[in-house]
Amino acid sequence: ARSGLSPILSARSSRIKKSRKDMIFSLEDLADRIGERPDRARVEELVGGEASQIELLLSSQPDKRCAMIWGYVSSLAAERSPLPLRLPARDYAGLEMAGGCIILEKGGDHVGEKMRGGRIVIEGAAGDYLGQEMTGGGIVAAGCRDYAFRQMKGGWGVVKGDAGKFLGLGNTGGRIALQGSCRERAGWMMRSGRLYVRGDAGEYLGLLMSGGEILVRGEAGRRAGWRSKGGRITASHFGPEAVDGVTELG
Repeated sequence: ARSGLSPILSARSSRIKKSRKDMIFSLEDLADRIGERPDRARVEELVGGEASQIELLLSSQPDKRCAMIWGYVSSLAAERSPLPLRLPARDYAGLEMAGGCIILEKGGDHVGEKMRGGRIVIEGAAGDYLGQEMTGGGIVAAGCRDYAFRQMKGGWGVVKGDAGKFLGLGNTGGRIALQGSCRERAGWMMRSGRLYVRGDAGEYLGLLMSGGEILVRGEAGRRAGWRSKGGRITASHFGPEAVDGVTELG
Protein backbone atom coordinates (compact mmCIF):
# COMPACT_ATOMS: atom_id res chain seq x y z
CA ALA A 1 0.00 0.00 0.00
CA ARG A 2 2.85 2.29 0.86
CA SER A 3 4.57 1.78 -2.46
CA GLY A 4 1.23 2.33 -4.29
CA LEU A 5 0.68 5.73 -2.67
CA SER A 6 4.14 7.07 -3.39
CA PRO A 7 3.61 7.77 -7.13
CA ILE A 8 0.22 9.42 -6.40
CA LEU A 9 1.67 11.70 -3.70
CA SER A 10 4.64 12.48 -5.89
CA ALA A 11 2.40 13.47 -8.82
CA ARG A 12 0.19 15.61 -6.55
CA SER A 13 3.27 17.33 -5.11
CA SER A 14 4.51 18.00 -8.63
CA ARG A 15 1.18 19.59 -9.61
CA ILE A 16 1.21 21.81 -6.50
CA LYS A 17 4.76 22.95 -7.22
CA LYS A 18 3.86 23.67 -10.84
CA SER A 19 0.77 25.63 -9.76
CA ARG A 20 2.82 27.70 -7.32
CA LYS A 21 5.45 28.31 -9.94
CA ASP A 22 2.86 29.52 -12.45
CA MET A 23 1.09 31.88 -10.07
CA ILE A 24 1.81 35.57 -10.67
CA PHE A 25 1.61 37.67 -7.55
CA SER A 26 2.20 41.18 -8.94
CA LEU A 27 2.89 43.21 -12.05
CA GLU A 28 6.55 43.29 -11.03
CA ASP A 29 6.60 39.49 -10.91
CA LEU A 30 5.05 39.36 -14.37
CA ALA A 31 7.54 41.94 -15.67
CA ASP A 32 10.46 39.85 -14.38
CA ARG A 33 9.20 36.82 -16.31
CA ILE A 34 8.56 38.75 -19.52
CA GLY A 35 11.82 40.68 -19.68
CA GLU A 36 12.63 44.05 -21.21
CA ARG A 37 10.29 43.89 -24.22
CA PRO A 38 6.72 43.07 -23.21
CA ASP A 39 4.24 42.06 -25.89
CA ARG A 40 0.62 41.02 -25.79
CA ALA A 41 1.20 37.38 -26.76
CA ARG A 42 3.62 36.83 -23.89
CA VAL A 43 1.37 38.57 -21.36
CA GLU A 44 -1.61 36.49 -22.50
CA GLU A 45 0.44 33.31 -22.34
CA LEU A 46 1.55 33.91 -18.75
CA VAL A 47 -1.69 35.38 -17.40
CA GLY A 48 -4.04 33.01 -19.22
CA GLY A 49 -7.79 33.30 -18.80
CA GLU A 50 -7.89 33.10 -15.02
CA ALA A 51 -10.32 35.83 -13.91
CA SER A 52 -8.93 36.15 -10.38
CA GLN A 53 -5.40 36.47 -11.75
CA ILE A 54 -6.42 39.24 -14.16
CA GLU A 55 -8.37 41.04 -11.44
CA LEU A 56 -5.37 40.95 -9.10
CA LEU A 57 -3.02 42.43 -11.70
CA LEU A 58 -5.57 44.99 -12.85
CA SER A 59 -5.97 46.34 -9.30
CA SER A 60 -2.21 46.88 -8.96
CA GLN A 61 -0.58 50.30 -9.24
CA PRO A 62 1.97 50.00 -12.07
CA ASP A 63 5.32 51.73 -12.03
CA LYS A 64 6.93 52.94 -15.25
CA ARG A 65 8.41 49.52 -16.02
CA CYS A 66 5.00 47.85 -15.73
CA ALA A 67 2.85 50.47 -17.47
CA MET A 68 2.60 48.65 -20.80
CA ILE A 69 2.04 45.31 -19.10
CA TRP A 70 -0.87 46.80 -17.13
CA GLY A 71 -2.20 48.11 -20.45
CA TYR A 72 -2.20 44.63 -21.98
CA VAL A 73 -3.94 43.22 -18.89
CA SER A 74 -6.63 45.93 -19.13
CA SER A 75 -7.33 44.85 -22.72
CA LEU A 76 -7.57 41.19 -21.77
CA ALA A 77 -9.98 42.10 -18.97
CA ALA A 78 -12.19 44.20 -21.28
CA GLU A 79 -12.34 41.49 -23.92
CA ARG A 80 -13.48 38.94 -21.36
CA SER A 81 -16.00 41.18 -19.58
CA PRO A 82 -19.68 40.95 -20.63
CA LEU A 83 -20.21 44.52 -19.34
CA PRO A 84 -18.30 47.78 -19.85
CA LEU A 85 -15.22 47.85 -17.66
CA ARG A 86 -14.57 51.00 -15.62
CA LEU A 87 -10.86 51.52 -14.95
CA PRO A 88 -8.66 54.15 -13.30
CA ALA A 89 -6.91 56.75 -15.44
CA ARG A 90 -3.59 55.14 -16.29
CA ASP A 91 -1.21 55.11 -19.22
CA TYR A 92 -1.71 52.48 -21.93
CA ALA A 93 -5.29 51.56 -20.95
CA GLY A 94 -6.69 49.44 -23.78
CA LEU A 95 -3.29 48.68 -25.34
CA GLU A 96 -3.89 46.50 -28.44
CA MET A 97 -7.49 45.96 -27.36
CA ALA A 98 -9.51 43.81 -29.77
CA GLY A 99 -13.00 43.97 -28.25
CA GLY A 100 -15.12 44.91 -25.26
CA CYS A 101 -15.58 48.35 -23.73
CA ILE A 102 -13.45 50.41 -21.31
CA ILE A 103 -14.73 53.52 -19.51
CA LEU A 104 -12.23 55.97 -18.00
CA GLU A 105 -13.00 58.98 -15.82
CA LYS A 106 -10.06 60.67 -17.54
CA GLY A 107 -7.23 59.43 -19.70
CA GLY A 108 -3.52 59.02 -19.25
CA ASP A 109 -1.03 58.85 -22.14
CA HIS A 110 -1.17 56.22 -24.90
CA VAL A 111 -4.81 55.27 -24.20
CA GLY A 112 -6.08 52.94 -26.93
CA GLU A 113 -2.66 52.58 -28.55
CA LYS A 114 -2.64 49.97 -31.37
CA MET A 115 -6.32 49.30 -30.66
CA ARG A 116 -7.92 46.78 -33.06
CA GLY A 117 -11.55 46.71 -31.93
CA GLY A 118 -14.00 47.54 -29.17
CA ARG A 119 -14.79 50.91 -27.61
CA ILE A 120 -13.03 53.25 -25.18
CA VAL A 121 -14.98 56.11 -23.59
CA ILE A 122 -13.05 58.79 -21.70
CA GLU A 123 -15.36 61.03 -19.71
CA GLY A 124 -12.66 63.66 -19.17
CA ALA A 125 -9.65 64.72 -21.23
CA ALA A 126 -7.01 62.28 -22.46
CA GLY A 127 -3.25 62.82 -22.42
CA ASP A 128 -0.77 62.50 -25.29
CA TYR A 129 -0.85 59.81 -28.01
CA LEU A 130 -4.55 59.00 -27.73
CA GLY A 131 -5.38 56.18 -30.18
CA GLN A 132 -1.87 56.07 -31.62
CA GLU A 133 -1.49 53.47 -34.41
CA MET A 134 -5.03 52.20 -33.97
CA THR A 135 -6.40 49.97 -36.74
CA GLY A 136 -9.99 49.41 -35.59
CA GLY A 137 -12.57 50.12 -32.92
CA GLY A 138 -13.60 53.53 -31.66
CA ILE A 139 -12.58 56.10 -29.03
CA VAL A 140 -14.65 58.94 -27.56
CA ALA A 141 -12.94 61.54 -25.35
CA ALA A 142 -13.90 64.92 -23.91
CA GLY A 143 -10.56 66.38 -25.05
CA CYS A 144 -6.94 65.39 -25.64
CA ARG A 145 -3.41 66.72 -25.75
CA ASP A 146 -0.75 66.21 -28.44
CA TYR A 147 -0.28 63.48 -31.07
CA ALA A 148 -3.85 62.15 -30.88
CA PHE A 149 -4.53 59.38 -33.43
CA ARG A 150 -0.97 59.53 -34.70
CA GLN A 151 -0.29 57.04 -37.54
CA MET A 152 -3.89 55.90 -37.45
CA LYS A 153 -4.68 53.12 -39.94
CA GLY A 154 -8.35 52.42 -39.22
CA GLY A 155 -11.19 52.82 -36.76
CA TRP A 156 -12.60 56.14 -35.59
CA GLY A 157 -12.12 58.77 -32.93
CA VAL A 158 -14.44 61.46 -31.60
CA VAL A 159 -13.11 64.31 -29.46
CA LYS A 160 -15.90 66.43 -27.97
CA GLY A 161 -13.65 69.33 -26.99
CA ASP A 162 -10.27 70.63 -28.11
CA ALA A 163 -7.13 68.78 -29.21
CA GLY A 164 -3.47 69.73 -28.97
CA LYS A 165 -0.77 69.69 -31.63
CA PHE A 166 -0.11 67.10 -34.37
CA LEU A 167 -3.65 65.66 -34.56
CA GLY A 168 -3.72 62.82 -37.11
CA LEU A 169 0.02 62.92 -37.85
CA GLY A 170 1.00 60.44 -40.57
CA ASN A 171 -2.44 58.84 -40.88
CA THR A 172 -3.07 56.20 -43.56
CA GLY A 173 -6.75 55.60 -42.76
CA GLY A 174 -9.48 55.97 -40.17
CA ARG A 175 -11.81 58.84 -39.31
CA ILE A 176 -11.36 61.64 -36.76
CA ALA A 177 -14.12 64.05 -35.71
CA LEU A 178 -13.09 66.97 -33.52
CA GLN A 179 -15.94 69.11 -32.20
CA GLY A 180 -13.63 71.79 -30.82
CA SER A 181 -10.43 73.31 -32.20
CA CYS A 182 -6.92 71.93 -32.67
CA ARG A 183 -3.49 73.47 -32.57
CA GLU A 184 -0.77 73.44 -35.22
CA ARG A 185 0.17 70.77 -37.77
CA ALA A 186 -3.03 68.72 -37.78
CA GLY A 187 -2.95 66.21 -40.64
CA TRP A 188 0.83 66.50 -40.99
CA MET A 189 2.09 63.92 -43.55
CA MET A 190 -1.43 62.50 -43.81
CA ARG A 191 -1.69 59.94 -46.65
CA SER A 192 -5.29 58.72 -46.31
CA GLY A 193 -8.29 58.90 -44.01
CA ARG A 194 -10.57 61.74 -42.95
CA LEU A 195 -10.19 64.58 -40.43
CA TYR A 196 -13.12 66.81 -39.50
CA VAL A 197 -12.65 69.88 -37.27
CA ARG A 198 -15.75 71.81 -36.23
CA GLY A 199 -13.77 74.68 -34.71
CA ASP A 200 -10.50 76.24 -35.87
CA ALA A 201 -7.19 74.64 -36.86
CA GLY A 202 -3.73 76.00 -36.10
CA GLU A 203 -0.84 76.72 -38.43
CA TYR A 204 0.50 74.30 -41.06
CA LEU A 205 -2.74 72.34 -41.46
CA GLY A 206 -2.05 69.40 -43.80
CA LEU A 207 1.71 70.00 -43.90
CA LEU A 208 3.33 67.59 -46.40
CA MET A 209 -0.03 65.90 -46.91
CA SER A 210 -0.20 63.42 -49.82
CA GLY A 211 -3.76 62.03 -49.55
CA GLY A 212 -6.94 61.95 -47.51
CA GLU A 213 -9.45 64.67 -46.68
CA ILE A 214 -9.44 67.50 -44.12
CA LEU A 215 -12.51 69.64 -43.49
CA VAL A 216 -12.38 72.59 -41.05
CA ARG A 217 -15.64 74.41 -40.34
CA GLY A 218 -13.79 77.28 -38.72
CA GLU A 219 -10.60 79.04 -39.76
CA ALA A 220 -7.26 77.48 -40.67
CA GLY A 221 -4.04 79.21 -39.61
CA ARG A 222 -1.19 80.31 -41.82
CA ARG A 223 0.47 78.06 -44.40
CA ALA A 224 -2.34 75.51 -44.74
CA GLY A 225 -1.36 72.76 -47.20
CA TRP A 226 2.28 73.83 -47.26
CA ARG A 227 4.35 71.41 -49.37
CA SER A 228 1.34 69.11 -49.81
CA LYS A 229 1.37 66.70 -52.76
CA GLY A 230 -2.21 65.46 -52.73
CA GLY A 231 -5.39 65.12 -50.73
CA ARG A 232 -8.03 67.76 -50.12
CA ILE A 233 -8.16 70.60 -47.58
CA THR A 234 -11.31 72.65 -47.06
CA ALA A 235 -12.00 75.39 -44.50
CA SER A 236 -14.29 78.40 -44.05
CA HIS A 237 -11.27 80.71 -44.17
CA PHE A 238 -7.52 80.33 -44.63
CA GLY A 239 -4.77 82.42 -43.12
CA PRO A 240 -1.94 83.99 -45.13
CA GLU A 241 0.39 81.84 -47.25
CA ALA A 242 -2.09 79.04 -47.82
CA VAL A 243 -1.13 77.07 -50.91
CA ASP A 244 -3.07 77.09 -54.15
CA GLY A 245 -5.59 74.28 -54.33
CA VAL A 246 -7.12 74.58 -50.85
CA THR A 247 -10.87 75.21 -50.94
CA GLU A 248 -12.93 77.71 -48.96
CA LEU A 249 -16.43 76.72 -47.92
CA GLY A 250 -19.16 78.62 -49.69
